Parts: sequence; C-alpha cells; structure tokens
Amino acid sequence: MSKEFGAKYMNIIDKSVREDIIQTKGSIVVSASAGSGKTTIMVRKILKVLSEIKDHKTLAAITFTVKATQEIKRKVNNKGENKEFVVMTNDSFVEHEIIRPFLMDAFGKKYKNDFLISYENSCKSNSFELSMEILEKQNKLGTYNAPFNNFKFQLAKKVLERSEAAREYFKSKYLMLFLDEYQDSDIDMHELFMYIKNKLNIELFIVGDEKQAIYLWRGAQKNIFKLFENEKMHKYELIHNFRSHEEIVNYAHFLHDYPNFNHNYTTSVNRIVHCKTKDFIDSFVKLVDSGELDLSRSITIIANRNNHAQQIANNLNESKYSFTFIPKTPIDESTENSVVLRAIACFVLDENYSAYDMAENLGLEQIPSVINRIEIFLNPLKNLVPLELNKTKKDVRKNFFDIVNKFSLKFNVDIKDTEIELLLKTLSNKSLHISFIQSSELYKVMTVFGSKGLEFSQVISFSRYYNLENEGEKNNHYVFVTRAEKKVIIIDDHNYNEIITKKANEKGILNTNSLFKSINHINC
Repeated sequence: MSKEFGAKYMNIIDKSVREDIIQTKGSIVVSASAGSGKTTIMVRKILKVLSEIKDHKTLAAITFTVKATQEIKRKVNNKGENKEFVVMTNDSFVEHEIIRPFLMDAFGKKYKNDFLISYENSCKSNSFELSMEILEKQNKLGTYNAPFNNFKFQLAKKVLERSEAAREYFKSKYLMLFLDEYQDSDIDMHELFMYIKNKLNIELFIVGDEKQAIYLWRGAQKNIFKLFENEKMHKYELIHNFRSHEEIVNYAHFLHDYPNFNHNYTTSVNRIVHCKTKDFIDSFVKLVDSGELDLSRSITIIANRNNHAQQIANNLNESKYSFTFIPKTPIDESTENSVVLRAIACFVLDENYSAYDMAENLGLEQIPSVINRIEIFLNPLKNLVPLELNKTKKDVRKNFFDIVNKFSLKFNVDIKDTEIELLLKTLSNKSLHISFIQSSELYKVMTVFGSKGLEFSQVISFSRYYNLENEGEKNNHYVFVTRAEKKVIIIDDHNYNEIITKKANEKGILNTNSLFKSINHINC
C-alpha cells in the first residue's frame, strides 16, 4: 500500500461501515454514492464469502452489462481467488439458470427449452397469458408492449413457484446472489429477487445508488430502495468519495451533507480556492503562473450558459490556451428520454460509438439480435445527418421522424414527438455535434449538465450559477464540486466568499482556512 493511499484510507469517513459490510452475515443492501467504490466493496465481499464456503455451494454476481461482468471477473481473479462462481447479466442469469432448465417442469412438455429470444412486434403482447401462448406456439420468448412490465422476469418467478426441481437446484447451488446497479431494476426483477431471498432463503448482497438511476424510461422502479424498508436486511450507506481529494470531499460535506462534515480536519487547504476577480482571463493566467493550476493535468471550466462558455473558450484560445467548447444541447434539457436521445446522437455522430456501446449504455442485452436491430433501425439516420437536416425539407423531416418512431416502437421506448423535435434540432446544428463525440482534449469548457457522470483533475466554475438557497442550483453546485479529483476553483463573481464564510461562522467555524483558500485578484 502506497503512503499516499494509506493516508487516504486512514481518513475514510465511512471506514467502519465498510468493515461492517464485509463482516456482516445475512442479506445486505448498500446505498453507494458516486465515487464511493461500490465495485471494490462488492469484490471484497465476494472474496470474503468465497473464502468461507466449505461445501459445494457457490455465489452469483449479477449485473446489467457485459462490461460490468468482465470488470468483476477481472478484479476477483486479480486477487488470486480460484474458486468458481457465476457472473452473468440479469437477463442471461434468469434465462439460463431458471427458465430454460425448468420451463417444461413448471409448465409442461408443450413448452420447449430451445426457444428463441425475440423482440419482433409479432412476439409482443399485453398480458402474461398471451406471451405464454406465443412461447408455446411459436417457440419464442417475447416481450410486452409496455416497457414497465417484464415478461422474462415474471416468467422466471412463475417457474420457481411451480417447479420444485428449480427451487431445490437454487437452494443447493447458491449461498448468495450479488446484485449490482440495483437502482435500475424494475418491479418484476425486484419481486423475483425478493422471492429468492424470502422463499428460498438465499442471501442477497444488493448495491446501487438511486441518485444515478438512468433507466426509468424503460421501466426501472423509481425509488426502489424504499421497497427494502420492510425487508429483513442489513442496510448500509457509503458516502466517502474516492474520486476527489479528501479536502474536496470535506468541503462538499460542509455544504451538502453537513452531518458527515469532519470538524477535526485542520490541514490548511489548497484544493478549494475562492478567487475574487473582475477579469477571469487575467486571473486564469495568474493562477497558472502561481502554480494554482497545473497545465500538465486536465482542466475543465464549467459555465452553465452556452454563450458564456463559448466566450470563455474563445478568450482563452486567443490567449494561447487551447480550450474546446462542449455546448449544452436541446436534448440535455431534462427530457424524459434524454438518455435514449443522447445514445442515438452518439451512435449517429461518433464513429467510435458502436451498437455495442449503445446497448450497454441503455441496459440492453449485448447479443447479436439486439445489436443487429440497433444497426438496422438507426444506420439510416447516419445518411440523413450529413445532409444538414433542414426543417424546410418536409421529406427529410418525415423520414427522420419515421426512423426514430420505428426505433421507439421496436425497443418499447415512448419517445414523444416533442423529444424527436429536440433530437432533430440537435442533429441539425453542426456546432452541437462535438457534444456527442468522445474527446481526449486536455482542456474543456462545458456546462454542469454536460459534466454529470464525468471526472476531471481540476475544475473551475463561477459563483454566479450557484444560489445555495435554491435547491436546483445547490444540486448543480454539488455536481460541480464532486467532478474534481485534485482542485476546485470557484471564480467569485457573486459574493461567494462572504456567503460561505457566513455559513461557516453560523456553524461555529471562525477560521475558514480549513475549508478553503481565498485569493483576491481585484487588487493585484
């Protein structure tokens, strides 16, 4: 263990919680915030459980994406654990461990276990009974028309309920199931796993973060962690952010999670800087010259209005700093299906963004039939975009709407015409295309909306965007601060320093040196 990591580990504010998670017996629910190392804690628990198994039983790690299964396998294998365990996606697990082996035992020999998985319209229905009829007569396991019901998981639960052999198989094979990214589960998935826990007495280890639920558009159960309130499970919360330096984490706690603020943190900080200035470009140069900013590391400037962000990028480029402007786009305006619309835009515009990437980002099965459908339905859009989609060209416009509507219908996504209009507006504007093309640029200017889910070494933003009495702006402030790994610089153009100092004094903190470093460039 390196000295730097060792020191950081000693200051983990939820260290005791992490140890409790590893040592606790029984079913566990872990609510894990962004950057809190949820995969690491899951792997540690897997290794602990595997080391304690003395009989023929094993465990299963169940995730939403193939990429996640590979990551778990790699991390467990890197720890030298040679015991076999099951790692599958959710869909693969219920298909190959429940439905195919025990379908005939549960429902009779008229149902075959060599059925095909089908997403064709002819195999969609509005009820369990009709879907079973399709499975019997066409030997195809289809889906529902509505995205908020999950036939495959309903069927898996029915198979377990009706097949004693299936139940005995599960009880004899599995000691524990590990369920990742649980915030993206739908109600039918949840009911299946609760049946496995409550009826088959198989322990569950569940981890996720409701703040990161991105699949609500396709049926993920909103506020799913509230469903555990009446379940007999140990409940834990991980809050320590490994992404950001502990000074940044503590600052975020002070403003956004005060019960976890460390009053005993006495180190004079230099990771949080309040910079009073009237000329941002002049201050940027001074911050570089003084060593406050490190040009060898990534720098991201967050400005929440496109015109301001564009102006900053232009002015910095004129000053010989090469910054790329990443604009906010119409589909980032918190539309219901913004995740889907962004995935479509990435597929159309970024030549390195494949159908496999899209399937992974949308939580779809990464199997040939799904990949093929994505390509068949969306490749035609790639031929439209270079023509600079123009609203006055009615035939092009109609074709665009038809393509997206067919994709929407095929994948059970209720993309509204108003949302297709926003996608059309976005793809029609070449200046917005850069927002959907993966960039390795070291220096960027973007909005807080575009920064969500990303991380950067050094982050700069402007106090004018963060009225801490406004819930929405306060949440955006949290996103901005927690994007940074090494340094946060707040350009104080709205009495920010005074506001934070006042809040600190109200909490009994008279010396703010343990919270932030103050620089005044106005009088320089």
